[in-house]
Amino acid sequence: MYLQTFGLREPPFGDAPDTRFACLFPRERDILAHVEYQSGSDDSSVTLITGEAGSGKSLLCLLMEADAAHHGVRPVRRGADDYALGTTAWLRSMYAGFGLPLPLSAEANTEDHLVDGLAAGLGRLAHHVSHRFLLILDDVDTLHDHDLAIVERLLLACANADAPFHVVLAGLPTLRERFDGAGAPSLAAHVRSRLPLAPLTPEESERYVRHRLHVAGTTQMPFSRLGLRSLRDDGKGNPRRLNALAHRALERAAERGERSIGERALGFVAREVLPQHARYWLRRYRKPILAIGAMLAILFVGGAATWFLSGRSPSRPKNLATATPEQALAKFQDALPPPDTGKLRVWSELLARWQVTSKETSVANAISCDAVIFPGFACVSGRGSLDQLRRFDRPLILELDDAHAKQEVLLVGAGDQDVRLYLGGKYVELTRDVFERVWNGRFYAVFRVDPSMPPKLARGDSGQGMSWLMSHLPADPAGGPPSTTFDRAVLSRVVTVQQRFGIAADGVVGPETMFALSSLEADGPHLARGIP
Repeated sequence: MYLQTFGLREPPFGDAPDTRFACLFPRERDILAHVEYQSGSDDSSVTLITGEAGSGKSLLCLLMEADAAHHGVRPVRRGADDYALGTTAWLRSMYAGFGLPLPLSAEANTEDHLVDGLAAGLGRLAHHVSHRFLLILDDVDTLHDHDLAIVERLLLACANADAPFHVVLAGLPTLRERFDGAGAPSLAAHVRSRLPLAPLTPEESERYVRHRLHVAGTTQMPFSRLGLRSLRDDGKGNPRRLNALAHRALERAAERGERSIGERALGFVAREVLPQHARYWLRRYRKPILAIGAMLAILFVGGAATWFLSGRSPSRPKNLATATPEQALAKFQDALPPPDTGKLRVWSELLARWQVTSKETSVANAISCDAVIFPGFACVSGRGSLDQLRRFDRPLILELDDAHAKQEVLLVGAGDQDVRLYLGGKYVELTRDVFERVWNGRFYAVFRVDPSMPPKLARGDSGQGMSWLMSHLPADPAGGPPSTTFDRAVLSRVVTVQQRFGIAADGVVGPETMFALSSLEADGPHLARGIP
């Protein structure tokens, strides 16, 4: 397990609903307050709560049950496991739930007698101890119309017996359609409130994850900024999806000895956990798939052997027509937006990838590429080659040549042959030799750095910035404690980094060297993989 790795007392992302981990937002509080108000009245009522699978309906039912006792309401909660026992069995279980003695005779154990006896017993309790009663039915979409008709009979019988009886029905969104349709069960006429449980917003998803980690006792945040954003996006506001993704991500990180879970790790986990990805089905049905694959491989090998031994050979494929460099450039130029629009969009995309908000800086301020855009966030510009920019492994703004009116594009991926670019509205891929015809070599890059870092560090310096520098330099082969002074050993290590990234090896830690050192961090955006 990953508990020790991340300093947790217990797993924070379990499958079963747990009220200790409840993270309530306005919509959940409104639903709980509404049910509390309805169950506190003397009139009988039915409330319908609908939401997608995993949206938190069962947890709300648990909270309603726990809260009802504090307001003089006797609650009983039932779910799909109870319905599977049969109508008579879960009706009998309600006697014990409401504190009534079970009928002993066989004649009194029919559905009609159980409903009448339950209503009469609740009427006596309401008269003597002034109790109100709440029946919470989860997974109602699994109930048949016959069972819903019995719930209606119980509601009416309790009303005749002067027993305030309130019913909460929770189920999937299809339940609302079922209650609104032409063939709706008769219980639908008694529904007073229809309360939808909407998905979490992106901000609420992040708060949900942080809350569960806090309750579980974490002393550190295991997800990086980009990792948390990826978790939130893949979770789509569904607590069950968020739990499944976060739980598997923590397991995988512990298996690999990682203490920070980034965007790449969450991408791998999403493909492994979410059903829309092939890796999920491979993981779930690995043995049958391997067996079928082996059979298909045997059939293929046998068929190919028969083909060749019969004296035939497969036809040669036709050559694929490829675009000339001129045609590729023409399409690229047609795709470019107006210069001002394109510049605004690519810088906005770059800031978004770094999770920089409008409260921290504006896009217009970032475009000027001052050495310090805001404390802790810097900008650097220079000239280089595509090979050098690949080593930085960060998305960068590239300036096109004068013939293209100083257009700027965002480099998001680079391979040995091709580059992937964001033009401000669309992504395109070009071969490197074609792109280098229209790129003047200038780039702009942003990066995070310690706010206390001075503009440059050189031999003999000490104090501010040294701790950041020592934490980002590759490990000293000679070992020993981190140096607090920029001495000869530190100079040698800085020169090694500069040579590795193709920067002028002068031993001075300026903006380009700081950018190179920051690119060694796992946090932050990286260039896309899989570019040929």
